Amino acid sequence: MADMEDSGFEIVDNEKMRLSRHSLERLKALAPTFPERSSQRLACVELIAAREQALALTTIRTASRRASLALTVGVIAILLPLVYIGGWFLFRSMQPVPEPVRKRAPVVARPLPTSTPSPSPEEEPQKTPEPLPALLGEPPPSPRPG
Repeated sequence: MADMEDSGFEIVDNEKMRLSRHSLERLKALAPTFPERSSQRLACVELIAAREQALALTTIRTASRRASLALTVGVIAILLPLVYIGGWFLFRSMQPVPEPVRKRAPVVARPLPTSTPSPSPEEEPQKTPEPLPALLGEPPPSPRPG
């Protein structure tokens, strides 16, 4: 009985080799034409499964590469402005702060000091202010002559 099982696998393998030249679409079209539980149908179904699995792995790898690329671009899009802002502040802090421009007063020739003191101008005495009226409605007192 083991001999029959081994020969069955061999027949399926031979059928797989014969059917492997067909495309996936052609194999899907051929599978229903073979009798149920025949070696041709089994070989066809195994080839369809293997090709669909390979196609799925390729699709998953492509999606994984695209997701990684999108993640990288997203991280760069977040970090790049932060790096620029940090660099701008760092650059601004490294520049010397310009001091305000001071205009120089013109140099006036001063007389040389003498041994005699110069006469000081007499100070004018302070005037006393006029008294305020008692009520705002009253006219102010007339100025005093003299």
